[in-house]
Amino acid sequence: MRVAAHRDDPKAAAMYRLYQTGFSLAQVGRAFSITRQGVFKMFARRGYALRGPRVLPFIVWAGRKYTRRANGYYARTNSGRYYLHRDIWAQTNGPIPAGFDIHHRDGDKTNNTLSNLELLTQAEHGTRHGFAGNQTVPSTGRRPVRN
Repeated sequence: MRVAAHRDDPKAAAMYRLYQTGFSLAQVGRAFSITRQGVFKMFARRGYALRGPRVLPFIVWAGRKYTRRANGYYARTNSGRYYLHRDIWAQTNGPIPAGFDIHHRDGDKTNNTLSNLELLTQAEHGTRHGFAGNQTVPSTGRRPVRN
């Protein structure tokens, strides 16, 4: 025999408050040790309103769609991972040699104008971004991502 859910369940209310602060269903589920689907069903049974799908910012360049990733770069994932700034450089200057990276001169990962891009050795690029050792980016607390 199945027991009906309590509509005034404090756990469900706490979960929904977390969801309303911006956490995803999956993140709420992890916080309360249940599945994303379990969270969804719990909210649906109680009539809690859900956010619509999140639309990520994107750019169409050369007929290809590049979506802004969590690391701040625009990239596409058609049969591999391709960064917009690398594709722009390669179209104008040819293939990027092994051991080299494309650097954003102004530090803005969304400014992919050719005049803002430069070819650097991985060593020089690492020096400019602090890839050496276990350094982390203060704003994110993570290690820098090579591009």
